[in-house]
Amino acid sequence: MNTVILDAQTDSSASVAAAVGILREKGLVALPTETVYGLAGDALAPEAVAKIFETKERPSFDPLIVHIENKEWLARLTRFPENAKPVLQLLIDRFWPGPLTILFPKSELVADLVTAGLDEVAIRMSRHLVFAGVLRAFGKPLAAPSANRFGRVSPTRAEHVLDELGGRIPLILDAGPAPIGLESTVIRVTIDKIEILRHGAISEEDLAKIAPTGEVAGSPRIVAPGQTASHYAPDKIVELFDPQAIDTDSRKDALICWGPIQYAKEFSTVRSLSETRDLRVAAQRLFSLLRELDRSNVRRIMVEPVPDIGLGKAIMNRIRRATAPRGGAGR
Repeated sequence: MNTVILDAQTDSSASVAAAVGILREKGLVALPTETVYGLAGDALAPEAVAKIFETKERPSFDPLIVHIENKEWLARLTRFPENAKPVLQLLIDRFWPGPLTILFPKSELVADLVTAGLDEVAIRMSRHLVFAGVLRAFGKPLAAPSANRFGRVSPTRAEHVLDELGGRIPLILDAGPAPIGLESTVIRVTIDKIEILRHGAISEEDLAKIAPTGEVAGSPRIVAPGQTASHYAPDKIVELFDPQAIDTDSRKDALICWGPIQYAKEFSTVRSLSETRDLRVAAQRLFSLLRELDRSNVRRIMVEPVPDIGLGKAIMNRIRRATAPRGGAGR
């Protein structure tokens, strides 16, 4: 299969039409979102959903996110929980469209394959103009996890998708770098709090302005997308950087530092997440830098931690998962 890349910035209408044509035939296309590039298929067609799992080599226990174009689809895809309705409505009004994924009890319209057999479906409404345009023209929800092979670094550019899925899908719509660069925040709302299942672009501090928050961690059971222990990982070993561990062998390694370039003489290659220590820039650069250094001739990739606050929590979540032991379900 030849994979075609269309410039969605130069000719949005033609590229959207091409994508919709493939989707209506139960095919898959890679689309830009504000977070990362997604691998999209008809969320209501089990054949298309099965292709997503097959193309990504994604295990069936890991549920997908369903993207909707407007709030009217919520009533069809979910059983809106009345006891949590006030908080949910505030979250939807504040953060949709945007990089927030919310778990809802699913309706019969959502196939078990989408949710990995779970009773809840993850719903998101992207604010990216190209993705929203495809949804509008297609007229149905799209299942769209990140457009990469399972467990690997998420793609933030069209060329990253081509590296991962070239020859596996017919079309990639190129709209330039993903503005945010990290996946969406995933939450579940209970009667009295917001449970954070995956940190992302909407920070815990943002959510706490709506209702009390709590992080769900430590459960061996996957209940939402992006919860496997090892994830977002390049082929090379990734480790957290400790200046005390620098030795003569460090010249074989690469360093992703936080702030101005440092330790240039001690490492083979040094890149900065953000020279000015801007967490938004760090989020945009992380996955691209991991991909760049994974292609280089280094032994390991060392990553300096960023402050574990705000958006930094999401960045550190991805870094820790990239450093986790490989193998098994995590890959």
